[in-house]
Amino acid sequence: MIHSSFKHGKNFKIGDYCVIEKDVWVGNNVTIKNFVELRAGTVIGNDVYIDSYVRSSGQNIIGNNVILRFGCTIARLVSIQDGVFIAPNVMTIHDENKGVTIIGENCKIFTGAVIGAGVIIAKDIIVGAQAFVNKNCTEPGIYIGVPARKI
Repeated sequence: MIHSSFKHGKNFKIGDYCVIEKDVWVGNNVTIKNFVELRAGTVIGNDVYIDSYVRSSGQNIIGNNVILRFGCTIARLVSIQDGVFIAPNVMTIHDENKGVTIIGENCKIFTGAVIGAGVIIAKDIIVGAQAFVNKNCTEPGIYIGVPARKI
C-alpha cells in the first residue's frame, strides 16, 4: 500500500509488499527493498539504501548517504543524520516524555544494538553489536556493552 501523497525523487527503486503512509518524502537515488514500512511523516534524503523488513514508525528524518540494513526498527521521532550506517536488527526506542533521538553524522551502529529514547549519539561514534545505549554518547569513540560505555 502506497499512499497517494507519497513523493519521491529521481532514480527511486522500491521492492514488493511495502507500506508507505501519508506525507512520506524520499529523495533522489533511494532504494527501498521488500516489506519496508514507512509511517506518516517520514522524510528521507538522497542516496539512501533501505534493506528489507526495515520499519520506520513515523515522524523520522533520515539524512543523505544513509544505509539501513535488514530488520531495523526506527521508532518515532528519530533523526538519523548524513552518512550513518545501521547494521541489521538495530532498534531505537521512543518515549513521548524523552524527546527526539539523534544519531549523528557518520555514526556506525552495529548488529542488534538498542538505542534508548531521547538519546543523542554525537558525530563519528561507533556503537558495538548488542550494545544498549541509554545515555548520550558525546565523546568520540567506540561504545559497547549493556549499558553502553566508551572503551
